[in-house]
Amino acid sequence: MLHEPLTFLDMNAIQNDVPNSSLIEASHYWCDEHSMAVKIIYDESLEIAFVSKSVYHVFGYERDELMKQSILQYIHPEHRDSLRDLVKTLPIDDKKSHEFRLLNSDGEYIDCLANSGQIVDPDTNKPFYVSVIQDIMEHKQAQQMLISSEKLSTAGQLAASIAHEIRNPITSLKGFLQLLETGIEGKEEYLAIMKDEIEKIEAISTEMLYIAKPSPNEFEQANIISILEDICMLMRSQARMNDIDLVLETDVEIHEIYCDPMQLKQVFINLIKNAIEAMENPGIITIRINTNEILTIEVIDEGPGVPDSLKEKLGQPFFTTKDKGTGLGLMVTLDILQNHHAELSILDREPQGSIFKIDFK
Repeated sequence: MLHEPLTFLDMNAIQNDVPNSSLIEASHYWCDEHSMAVKIIYDESLEIAFVSKSVYHVFGYERDELMKQSILQYIHPEHRDSLRDLVKTLPIDDKKSHEFRLLNSDGEYIDCLANSGQIVDPDTNKPFYVSVIQDIMEHKQAQQMLISSEKLSTAGQLAASIAHEIRNPITSLKGFLQLLETGIEGKEEYLAIMKDEIEKIEAISTEMLYIAKPSPNEFEQANIISILEDICMLMRSQARMNDIDLVLETDVEIHEIYCDPMQLKQVFINLIKNAIEAMENPGIITIRINTNEILTIEVIDEGPGVPDSLKEKLGQPFFTTKDKGTGLGLMVTLDILQNHHAELSILDREPQGSIFKIDFK
């Protein structure tokens, strides 16, 4: 038998610790007290009108502390504007999922996932907003451990090609030093070349260390063009070992986005590495950036392509087409892109190959 939705009067009864005798009301009361999800109702000014008692178990607050307070004062400053914008578009009788960081009673910001929507008070016809909030801190930590593990695995796989890339300028430096020891003329020209070679070694080793170290999971404004230039510099050595050219095509020199640069670098390393491994013959991998309407980045290879039967399976944990693959690289890639409000699609390229296309919303 269907029951009527909980009214504002019913919620007030629960808030005053007066449970209804019916089984349905008793279950509402139990959920209000013991659920690990927190229900919050706030008005158009973002003032809290109701909060479930479970807020004490999840975030450490007594319910009375929060009543008639602005929800914004508990939201991380970086997420306040996005919450204001979100409220304007919340649907009626539907929900939107969003992540943000919420301040707990210990003064720490906790990663949270909320499902939010708009409701209407049937007595006053006034709109309110409801959010069901869950603490996802442990999930985020597990996700970060997985990303760190994949980063270390990637760094190890790149080690051989990086060593080869560094050995070439070291050999050049050794030869120039031997020439300088003989007192040859034109030292300035040789010193300039040596400086360029040292800077090349420094850039490659710096990028390698940057990729290998744990990501702080910190978002900031960053130039996506510079990020891709750094990754292309790092990956060209592995591409050359497979007789593959790596080409970066962009319509702008600067395009800033709000992102975690380290995590995005992991995404493009994974996609370019997969493209290199997919190509059985020499060829070209193109990284194409388009900033016309939305930011779109494509990694285009000349391999055999991805069969339609495998496209939906790619990204599933431990699914891999490689003999020594873990099946985690693309899964980590999809998780990172989801955190950046981006989507990955796999398209066929004519006459052969694949296009891994990322659309940033």
